[in-house]
Amino acid sequence: MSIKGLCAALVISLVAGLPAIVPAESESERIERLEREVDELKGEIRELTREREKPPAVAEAAPAPEAKPSAKSELLQRVQVGGYGSVRFEASSAKGLDTTFTLRRFVLTADAAIAPKLHSYFELEFERFRKLELDRHVDVANGGLTIRQGIEGTTNSEISLEQAWLEYELAEPLKIRVGAILVPLGRFNLNHDDDRWDLPRRSLVDRGVPVLPVDAAWDELGAGFTGDVVVGDQGSIGYQLYVVNGAILDPQVESVIEGRNAEGGKELSLEAEFSPSTGTFAQDHKNAKAVTGRLVYSPTLGQEVGGSFYRGRYTPDFLPSESITAFALDGLSIWGPFELEAEYVHSDFGDVTGLARAFAARTLDREASGTVGDFQSKIEFALNSLADTRQGYWIEPRWRFRPAWLKQSIFGRPFEDPVLTAVVRWEQAWLNGLLRGVDFTGGQLTGLQKVDRRIDRFTIGGSYRPVPLVAFQLAYEFTRVDHGGLGEVTNFLDTSDDKSHAVLVGAAFGF
Repeated sequence: MSIKGLCAALVISLVAGLPAIVPAESESERIERLEREVDELKGEIRELTREREKPPAVAEAAPAPEAKPSAKSELLQRVQVGGYGSVRFEASSAKGLDTTFTLRRFVLTADAAIAPKLHSYFELEFERFRKLELDRHVDVANGGLTIRQGIEGTTNSEISLEQAWLEYELAEPLKIRVGAILVPLGRFNLNHDDDRWDLPRRSLVDRGVPVLPVDAAWDELGAGFTGDVVVGDQGSIGYQLYVVNGAILDPQVESVIEGRNAEGGKELSLEAEFSPSTGTFAQDHKNAKAVTGRLVYSPTLGQEVGGSFYRGRYTPDFLPSESITAFALDGLSIWGPFELEAEYVHSDFGDVTGLARAFAARTLDREASGTVGDFQSKIEFALNSLADTRQGYWIEPRWRFRPAWLKQSIFGRPFEDPVLTAVVRWEQAWLNGLLRGVDFTGGQLTGLQKVDRRIDRFTIGGSYRPVPLVAFQLAYEFTRVDHGGLGEVTNFLDTSDDKSHAVLVGAAFGF
């Protein structure tokens, strides 16, 4: 660390110690005293520097080599390891949904200063994850070969690489970033860490419906530019612009074994469900790339307004070219203890009807069946989570307050600045031309059902933060759909009910 940097660190340390100063001391006296102490420390530092630079007392004696920092200490100086996690308890009125505790996610991060102007970041998420175990045996007996394999895991578990990129700063406003990058469509996808939010559920627009082509946290593999430009005395303009592999219509294969089906027999069924998914981190399956970018203007600290876009083909090579065109507007405004944050997203999926027709021509029959031993077998192909357009918004006012009784209570005494936050969030999403049924036989589209849906959600609650990185959350949530069931339009309410009341209790932490 340079002398200037050491002085700055000492000043910060002195300022951090202000609560110990005698209250009778005036502001001007405090500043004068600090300036004197800093001058004295500067003198001591200069003296120590001169002592280090003096030649050895005995000319013939070789100077003792300086102790080199260990590899471990160098690593700790260059790499900051952190993360966040969250747990939630939920009780819902929706039919078929039980009360439950959920490990929402646990995320590990690493932020490394590799060298001057070289920086990398890594984020690995364990979502509802407990274990994954693979057991495999190969036996040779009675002249034959036997292979046994078993896989154990937990329901709805996921391990995902959310970010992994390298950044090279060419100049102060121009940085090259390459790797797994968060798509900068809307402010939530870039600021999705659970410990940053005061409600224990993510927004409909970004996660629950979602309006985003791929639900948050949405990352893609690519490269581009990012940076910030100073505007005036306090303002700044930030930008991100990337070329990425982009979202793709990808199959999720589901297998079901029924010991007794409706006809009283046994059934083995496989369903390949095609829906928009994050792009591959290997060979891209479409001869096209996506472009995405964001521009944000901050006139002063605590005030932001941003705009972003995404454009790219999402159909694989065996289907006609159809593109996602999406844009978002968002903002944040802070006035003392009051905050207002909002986001609007619109996504267009192109000619979905033409896509369904081409999909039918490629897969020939939506369903095929046969017999395998004692089982009736069935194979199905389906298109899911597609609509002509999706749009929606959320708006979230917050009030942070620090009552005297909280600081004096058993909950606040151990902490320097405990905070209570009251939050309201109102959300709406519109799914226009949502595919509800696609039938085809012999490569011909025989039936296509589209519907329009609107989903509303109102949430009121708040959080207690003993320290900024920890939030204990409580919320009441009311969700409804204008027609049909919530299970048709959301990915977290598997119910035929058209409305749901829920109470959520959560805890989120960062480190």
